Amino acid sequence: MSVGNNILSVDFKRTDRIAYTPFLREYISNAYAEHPDLYTDDFRVLDELRMDCVHLEVHQNALNRLIKYYGQLTFIGSKFPIDVGIEFPWYQAFSTNTSKPICHRNLNYEKACILYNIGAMYSQLGSSENRSAGEGVKRACGYFQNAAGCFRHLQDVVIPEMRIPPTLDMSTAALNVLINLMLAQAQECFWQKAVIDGLKDGTIARLANKVGDFYDIAFDLATNSSISGLYYPSWITHMQVKALHFSAAAQYRKASECIFQNKYGEEIARLQLAQDYVNKALDLRGIRDPVYNDLKSLQEIIQKDLKRAEKDNDVIYLEPVPSSSSLPVIPRTEMVKPSVSAEIGDPISLMMRNESTGNRSNMPHPIMGLPLFQKLVPFAVHQAASVYVDRKERIVKEEINKKWEEMTSVCYTTLQSLNLPGALQALEQPIGLPPSLLEKSEEVRALGGLPRLYEMLENVRSMSLKNASLLDDAFNALDEEQDEDETYRNQFQDRWTRPPSQTLTVQLVSQGQKQRDTLESAQKADQIVRGKLDAWGKIINILALPEDELERSVPSAQNGGKGDEEGSPSKIVKELKSILDEVDSMIKLRKEKMEQVLRISDSDDISPALLDKAAQLTANSPNVKIEASQFEELFVSHLKQYDDFRKAVARDEEDQEKLLERLRDVNAEFIKSRRSDSTIAKREKALQNLEQAYLRYKEIYNNLNEGLKFYNEFEQNLQKFRDNCRDYCFARKVEAKDYLSDVTAAVAGMNLSGQPARGAKRSPQATGPNANTWDPQSGIHFGPSP
Repeated sequence: MSVGNNILSVDFKRTDRIAYTPFLREYISNAYAEHPDLYTDDFRVLDELRMDCVHLEVHQNALNRLIKYYGQLTFIGSKFPIDVGIEFPWYQAFSTNTSKPICHRNLNYEKACILYNIGAMYSQLGSSENRSAGEGVKRACGYFQNAAGCFRHLQDVVIPEMRIPPTLDMSTAALNVLINLMLAQAQECFWQKAVIDGLKDGTIARLANKVGDFYDIAFDLATNSSISGLYYPSWITHMQVKALHFSAAAQYRKASECIFQNKYGEEIARLQLAQDYVNKALDLRGIRDPVYNDLKSLQEIIQKDLKRAEKDNDVIYLEPVPSSSSLPVIPRTEMVKPSVSAEIGDPISLMMRNESTGNRSNMPHPIMGLPLFQKLVPFAVHQAASVYVDRKERIVKEEINKKWEEMTSVCYTTLQSLNLPGALQALEQPIGLPPSLLEKSEEVRALGGLPRLYEMLENVRSMSLKNASLLDDAFNALDEEQDEDETYRNQFQDRWTRPPSQTLTVQLVSQGQKQRDTLESAQKADQIVRGKLDAWGKIINILALPEDELERSVPSAQNGGKGDEEGSPSKIVKELKSILDEVDSMIKLRKEKMEQVLRISDSDDISPALLDKAAQLTANSPNVKIEASQFEELFVSHLKQYDDFRKAVARDEEDQEKLLERLRDVNAEFIKSRRSDSTIAKREKALQNLEQAYLRYKEIYNNLNEGLKFYNEFEQNLQKFRDNCRDYCFARKVEAKDYLSDVTAAVAGMNLSGQPARGAKRSPQATGPNANTWDPQSGIHFGPSP
């Protein structure tokens, strides 16, 4: 708290140094189809504006920089989500220097704290004005109304946008205290100007009465149990004393008016009431000198006038003196209100005014400047695009292709259970092998057969181990750095004041744990694939044999498989074969449709339509808040192109059910028509196993290919994560050397009385040319070269 004459001003909320650049670069790289180097200047300006908040001075230029930063935060709220990975550290107002910051990964929390400091800056500018002359009083009055406007806007607009509970100093009760305190001081300036200008006593009394009201409300709110202990005790006393002071001043001015109205008894009663108010105020402890001197001056004037009034009334007027409770209430004249400037209420319109008015001069606003990241696609559009992609993929993958895959799986399962087409092939071709099976055998040999699968599996295992090693390297680096930090902390105790490692690596550890979970899930999938390979390896090996060896491995049935007429297939066999051909055609056509819908999905880019819609929404005002829900009609319209495929799925499901039912019925007749021949049964089983072995080979081959692709891409992510961890650890090691040097110097500089030598200890929050800082998520190091 600082006091300028007899006025209070609000202290700034304190913060620590942070950098936007690494977090926003990474977010743009991951979330937008743009290169972050396009926004290098924007990163720099935003970081400079944030750095200004660490050490604030009371000056109009500093206020303008705060307002510019607030405006940029408002604008980039449409470009980035609330959480971009940055922890914003802010100390609670009215707290001691030993308190810890309250951190939130929330851009609107940062915006709220900045607006609080803008209000505080206005209050300090107001208290620093020279109020001995009319112009200074007017400026101070405007500043206090601006301060009240900031705290009101913070309470009504910004705090609800945070989506998290406000800190105690920004709670509704706390802000109401500041709003009423600032309005009290603004009204006091009006009262002071009225006194300087020599306005009528009745007018001054009404102004003073409202000043007292504002102070009284602020005092009552400040002593509310919900924020008890937040404000300095001297503030509580100040507001209480001021409320009594201006109640006394109002009665005194009203008493002066009574003289000219020949109300001599009322004059005495009001002077007595004014004296009671002043005496109550002077009985309070902890009154600051400027306020105490004001009270004593008022007391002396009241005492002098009361003595004169009582003497005149006793000798001349002889009017009865009414009781204080019967006195008419002094009206209130309220001349102030919270004032929200355009820079606070609508900063985006000011920054975008050239675009909205078609002004080609492109001259930026003198305070706000041009908006940063202006060309970046609005975050709401990015959100909407993500929502659309999620819906599209759910339709394509879940409602269309997955259902088709399930239906195809039902087909294969049904064929396997009916021992088809093996039974038919064994009957139609009692010796030799079906051409379709020979083609499949040739394909498996061309792909490398069983050895190729085991080679791929070994490559998958090798890449999995390499990925695990990268992850272990990253965590080992973090563990080593933490062990070193704890060693120094145990050695130097309270002198080792830098933040503990575990508080800085929360994001890195969380990111690493997610990577580990992903890796473990992939390794479990690898085990499933290995199980499939072990189970089907033997039969796959047989399928890959040369044609003559393969033929010898399958039993022949030379005497079986004749139809109703010797040497010709029966009607049942023909019908069964026809149905199997229909099943094959259905599956083939289904596969073509699946590929078609994937092609449509891959080329389906809704971004241009979303940008057009966003332009329509902001056509009349650039400050319109865009929500993903505003694109709902566009989503529905674009997703209609998949309706025909969904209808085709429903038709296919019905047709397949009928076709498989026919297959079961005809196959039952086929089984009855066959002669009981164990050799035929063995041949059917062998052919069926080879058909299944082909399907399993293709399935395992695709699984392993996907695994290799996954581990290759995942390795790049892990290498980046490991490098980030190493960069972080390197920055901490450099910083540890600086701390170690300072701490050992401080220990060496201790004098015999146990006090540190002058200049022996450096602030733990150093931000000078020797400071070292780092970004705990990306690990990028800022500061001097080590």
